[in-house]
Amino acid sequence: MMPIKEDILRDLNYGDMLCTPGWDVEFAVGTTYSLDLRSLLIVPYSLGMFGDLSGQVKQSSLFILESIRRSTEHFVVFCQRGGIHMPKETQAYYPLLEDAIVEVQDRKNHLSSFHPKLWVIRERNSEDGCQRLKVVIMSKNLVIDNNLDVVVNITGKINTSNSHNTKKHKPLHDFLERLSTYTTGQKRKQILQLAEDLYHVKAFEVDESRFEPEGYEFLPFFYGEQMNSNVRYPEDFQGTSVMTISPFIQTSELNKINKRVRKNGERVLVTRSDYVTQEVFDLYKEGGSIWCMNDQMVNNNIAKIDLHAKSYMVVNPLKESGIFLYLGSANATGAAFCKNSEILLRLKLKRGQHVFDKFKSEFLQLNDEDESLVYEQLLETVDTASDNEYSELEKWIRKLLTANFKASVANGKVDSMYDVNVKVKFKKGDYKITISPLLAPSLEMRLEEDMTFRNMPTHKLSEFYLLKADDGIKPVNEVIKIPTKGIPKDRNDEIFRSIVDTKEKFYNYISFMLCDDPEMFAMELSLATEQLDKTSTDGRQRKMPLRIYEQMLKLAASHPERLTDLDDVMRIVKDKSFTKEFLGLFETVRPIIPKLKQLL
Repeated sequence: MMPIKEDILRDLNYGDMLCTPGWDVEFAVGTTYSLDLRSLLIVPYSLGMFGDLSGQVKQSSLFILESIRRSTEHFVVFCQRGGIHMPKETQAYYPLLEDAIVEVQDRKNHLSSFHPKLWVIRERNSEDGCQRLKVVIMSKNLVIDNNLDVVVNITGKINTSNSHNTKKHKPLHDFLERLSTYTTGQKRKQILQLAEDLYHVKAFEVDESRFEPEGYEFLPFFYGEQMNSNVRYPEDFQGTSVMTISPFIQTSELNKINKRVRKNGERVLVTRSDYVTQEVFDLYKEGGSIWCMNDQMVNNNIAKIDLHAKSYMVVNPLKESGIFLYLGSANATGAAFCKNSEILLRLKLKRGQHVFDKFKSEFLQLNDEDESLVYEQLLETVDTASDNEYSELEKWIRKLLTANFKASVANGKVDSMYDVNVKVKFKKGDYKITISPLLAPSLEMRLEEDMTFRNMPTHKLSEFYLLKADDGIKPVNEVIKIPTKGIPKDRNDEIFRSIVDTKEKFYNYISFMLCDDPEMFAMELSLATEQLDKTSTDGRQRKMPLRIYEQMLKLAASHPERLTDLDDVMRIVKDKSFTKEFLGLFETVRPIIPKLKQLL
């Protein structure tokens, strides 16, 4: 288990988590409460198998397009409905990510949250072809922020000839099965296959030596249902000493967790100072301590950092002997354990001296004088403690999102333009709610039960819509998905054409597709651009096809199967005049590809 903090304590690099050197990702399922579309691009970056790249390469629209093209069939991310953040800038390629995002909601209780942070990934070794599962459980959402989180990574080899540990892995298996009901088609089959793979893993290995081998338990909660019958809340969280790490807390749950802590035990709480009420303070006054991130971390002009980790260290729970560490997504609140969907991993620590104290010192980063540069001990309560309640507007929006939104696309009155009709039945409130297609914010209109957005070009059609509301106190801006029928089959092609819309962009994209080293490609492209800028336009246009032709010949000799990807690109842009010269080059190479495949 490791605490993580972007840039300052430790980078949480989704690329490092999702992609292991020497292993190819076959399929990945992720879950998060909130999601930032820009952050989501980390997943295609990683699954595109490009390696460690600079920010310059990753910002390239050509790189993003190729990442999405290579990866969207290989992953799916589940998030809370209404949990997609409004992007600061909309990008033409965002609709290409639609099929990889599934919104989840408890329609019976709109105040319940889908809150687990999990990745289950099937990998294949690039040398010997063996498969394994990687499970990553953490507290971090798929967003860009500066909060401190925790993450753990475990891996297990898949042996399809035998079934193993079906009881230990059943909770996670059942959790994946439940997620699959929110999808259809090939994505659902892939998720169910991942669930089945769990039964073919003998044991997972934890990435730290301090934990007992096979001393792990998966604890998924699905809208209040505890899916692991062997480890129960709150009984198995109640120890003779307990350290609770949770930014959001409730006195009732802290009382439950600390029920068995006696005078010779220790109770420790790490939380946010805003949530420490007098009741909470009194609970830890004798034989306990409360720690919060200090003012220099939380309030500064460079990078404000606050606690977002969720973890519980429990010594000798009622029915077991030993020290156990829980970590994952669940806060110490009634909603987390009784209403929400959550995931925790329980690990058993190896026996040793002062294990509890060592973990406490490590997490709080205490020196020999029990002082920390990151945390401070809370010696009194704040003037006004916050609560965990939603505002009235947030409650109203959550209720609204349980309604059955649906949309349909029809031909507009203008050629090559479309009208999008959105329907929803809802109980109107006192708030002004507006909605617009994500890529056409200028078409914003007041939310009604029947609305039509007119004259939209194909490449701006999307299932993403922007919902805005304001109560004069705190505005709500959320992106939601609305199932939309009738989107033209060539919509994705039109998005591609809208981005790769010049001869220079086309050649750069093809060159990027064919290269083995994107970082080197970026450097060469930069140098080539400088040289070509000194030449005439005709000279630039002559040199670029020769570069592409050379790349195709090299690839045809080493990896001819990769050249077949060009067929899709040519199908998309075949009617563009600037592709004719390349098409001639491609046709000279195409006939030799099948023969080369047979030789390799």
